[in-house]
Order: sequence, then structure tokens, then C-alpha cells
Amino acid sequence: MRISPKYSAHDWHRLTFQTEEEWHQGVDIFQERVRERFLNPISRIEDCPYSGFAVLALDCLLIEMLQQFREGVERTPSGMSKLFFVKFLTESSFGEAFDKKKAERFYRQIRCGILHQAEIRGRSRILVDDEVPLVAYTDDQKGLLVNRRVFHRMLMQEFQSYIDELLVPGNEDLRAKFIKKMKHICKTACEII
Repeated sequence: MRISPKYSAHDWHRLTFQTEEEWHQGVDIFQERVRERFLNPISRIEDCPYSGFAVLALDCLLIEMLQQFREGVERTPSGMSKLFFVKFLTESSFGEAFDKKKAERFYRQIRCGILHQAEIRGRSRILVDDEVPLVAYTDDQKGLLVNRRVFHRMLMQEFQSYIDELLVPGNEDLRAKFIKKMKHICKTACEII
């Protein structure tokens, strides 16, 4: 079963991760998967008018997946999605713009709104304007204004930072969590065959 256009689950299972060369191969498999499932589709639609919902929906899926990798879990535990999102937005480079209150509002009004009702909840809005910062409160403080271009660029940088961290030989805990999540993905892919 293919886990990306270039790689199958069997390509992953052949790796022993005993050498740095194999680590680079394993990370390449992961990068290819993320590029083909998230980043390339976003790059094809991000300049289309009214594509903000689609871009942020894919970005939200990517955030949850990246946090699953960082936590080393097969899937987000039931009832923990908010915690995973808040943790990602406050403990990554996004933390410069997101405190806990903003992150929780983003989760509720934007992430849950888009993924559960296909609309933004509350007073929050998605914008594409070079004059708008990454995130700001609305004038009435009841919603968020999110610059989806800046948001997506930062998420791509965060993804690259994660890749860079995985390639550092001493990051054993991060690497163990990465392997655990990828094993689950590849096991599931093999079971589908």
C-alpha cells in the first residue's frame, strides 16, 4: 500500500534506523507524505479566491498530525483535540502570536467551525491581507482575525523545523515518538491491502 506517491508501507518497514542514512530515508518518506497530502495541494489552491477555508482546513489537519508525531501517539486521544491544538499553537513558533486564550479561541471558532460545520464560528474571520498580522482580536474582542497566508507560511516553517529536529542524532525521544506514529500509519496501510 502506498503511503505517498513515491513510497509504500513496505519501504518504511525495511528501515532499521541503525544508521543516519536510514534516518534520512525515513524522514524523506514522511516529508514526501506530508508534501503530497497537504503542502502541494495547498500550493495549488492558495491563490484561488475564497480558498481560505480549504487552506486552513488542511492546515488544521496538519497541525493535529504534527502534534500527534510530537506526542508519539497513534491518534489524538478522545477529548484531547483541544489540548493538542493549544499546545501546538502556544509551544511552537506560533507561541509568539498565540497565548492560551487566543489558541483556545482559534480551536473553537476556526478549527472546529471549519471541520465540523464548514464555517467559521463566532466573530472570527479568515483574511488574506499583507497588512494584517498572523492573528489579532476583532474590535469587539469576541473573535480572531487570522491571516491565512502568514499562518500557512509559519506552519510550513514549523514543519521544516520538525524535520530538522528529527535529523539531529541526539534527539532520541523525538525520534522514538516519530517511529511510533509512522509505524502506526504503515501498519494501518498494510492492513488495508
